[in-house]
Amino acid sequence: MSDSTIKVPDSTRDHLAALAKERGMTIGGLVTALANQEHTAEQLAERVQESRRLMRGYGIEIDDSELDAMPNVLERVYAVAAEKSVQGLKRGTAA
Repeated sequence: MSDSTIKVPDSTRDHLAALAKERGMTIGGLVTALANQEHTAEQLAERVQESRRLMRGYGIEIDDSELDAMPNVLERVYAVAAEKSVQGLKRGTAA
């Protein structure tokens, strides 16, 4: 792994240093962890498509236009999948 330099204002560097110290990590480790929490538009689109595929695997009948109209689609997808799993466990047919 090679090191890179990122130019930020001193106040940002100081804030990152304080956060890293509180978490017991380096600034580089903190920046890496923060970057890993964020997804690119392409990654989000892939997650949406995969979530839609999984929903349909659970037999949930909903079309793309309905999913597109929903706020927080990914959160709803995971909530519905979790609900279906719980229902399956209650019936003894975990998905």
